[in-house]
Amino acid sequence: MKKLSFILTFLLVSTLTVTAKEKVKIPALSAVELTYEEFAEYDLKLSNSSGKGIDVSVHDPITGKKIKGFGMGPFGKVFLSVDEGQVLKLKNTTTKELSITIDFVEKREVIPPSDSDIPSVTFTLHNSSSKSIPLIIPGVMNPNLSPFSNSGVYLKKGQKIYHKKGMKKVLILTVDDSIKEGDKIDIAKLIKEKRG
Repeated sequence: MKKLSFILTFLLVSTLTVTAKEKVKIPALSAVELTYEEFAEYDLKLSNSSGKGIDVSVHDPITGKKIKGFGMGPFGKVFLSVDEGQVLKLKNTTTKELSITIDFVEKREVIPPSDSDIPSVTFTLHNSSSKSIPLIIPGVMNPNLSPFSNSGVYLKKGQKIYHKKGMKKVLILTVDDSIKEGDKIDIAKLIKEKRG
């Protein structure tokens, strides 16, 4: 599998709500690795309008170890925090070139440094309902699960997942030892159970 690496940097003009946009093309059956100086000051808003899923992950620049990751839906939009120096990897497993738009936006919250000794697990968030489900995964992303969709995630034990309901957020899941590698968790069902 061919792997393309790009190191892209650019200057941003500082205002109260700075937003810069970058369109990234991902060749068929390839991965693109990106690092920006702006990771230190901005969060990312990823928008996928390609109609195909894209694998998104963040890696340590020295060891190459995956720190976090998820599968982005065909028309998904997520907010993502990437620490300074880390590498953002976008992987296209289809036979057609795909593109994704990256917006640099003001940081949404202060995220404490992650503990690299905390174990992580790969599992799937499933939306079994006919409505989109907005989620908040602090320090990782704020995905919007499309109806009847799946989104793969790679999260540390102890990571909390919230359902965004209007201006409120409701805790629906904490990643713990009960979640096994490869599990599929029905988010719509969890939300329904929380409502009682």
